[in-house]
Amino acid sequence: MKDWHFPLINPVQEFPIGHFLDHISLEIEEVKQEPDDFKRAKEVVDVLHAAETFCRKYFQQNPEFNFEQIRDMVIEKNRTRGYYDY
Repeated sequence: MKDWHFPLINPVQEFPIGHFLDHISLEIEEVKQEPDDFKRAKEVVDVLHAAETFCRKYFQQNPEFNFEQIRDMVIEKNRTRGYYDY
């Protein structure tokens, strides 16, 4: 796994999946609640940070799955759904 946007948070801690999903939901709620556009933009990036941290932790805790392979499968699935212009 390479080319991450953010440093890994608490690399030695393990959390259940529900912890990360709750945190992502909280970050999304902060986006919804923020009336200031600039502050909302920061909250949007915080959503990305939380989701990336969840992804990294998930694949660390499940090394039998290959992130790049699964990412490519998701891209192909979404390409066939017409989500991309190429």
